[in-house]
Amino acid sequence: MDASTAKRYATALLELGLADGQYVKYGEELKDFAGSLAGAGKEADLLSSPSLPANVRKKMADGILEKAGLSPLVNNLSRLLFERGLLSRLPAVAEAYGKLLDEKEGVLRGTLYSPTELVQSEFAAVREALSIYTGKKVELAQSLKPELIGGVVAKLGDLVIDGSVKSRLEKLAAAFEGD
Repeated sequence: MDASTAKRYATALLELGLADGQYVKYGEELKDFAGSLAGAGKEADLLSSPSLPANVRKKMADGILEKAGLSPLVNNLSRLLFERGLLSRLPAVAEAYGKLLDEKEGVLRGTLYSPTELVQSEFAAVREALSIYTGKKVELAQSLKPELIGGVVAKLGDLVIDGSVKSRLEKLAAAFEGD
């Protein structure tokens, strides 16, 4: 399954979720169930293994889906993917759903790189400034990059905002070389 196919499944589930108001719940279930399958490793691989008879694989899938306690729509989507031999692609569908949901909710996710751990108030101030700049609710993960020396670099999708001391020093050095 390619990314566009995963997006089609995700779009269909999101449309149904928007219609019944459960779209956030479906996203959480999809993400959790996809994570559980990914964490199951070889056991989950058996669900698509041709070495097991189809009826045995179906019984296994039925048992897993029953124990998962998913809402009917997420259960049906998972069952459909299983029947089409695509259950291993559930993480791709969950990822596509998450992106669509972020788009719908006006959320922009990214990473804030800094040379040292920022205190909560600094981190919140940077996140707020980025939210104002982008016009979206910004969700950030923090990652340490000691080579930045000081300042921060924010990566939000394709947008990179570089406020690091390292880049300023590089620009200054380039300016001196140009003279």
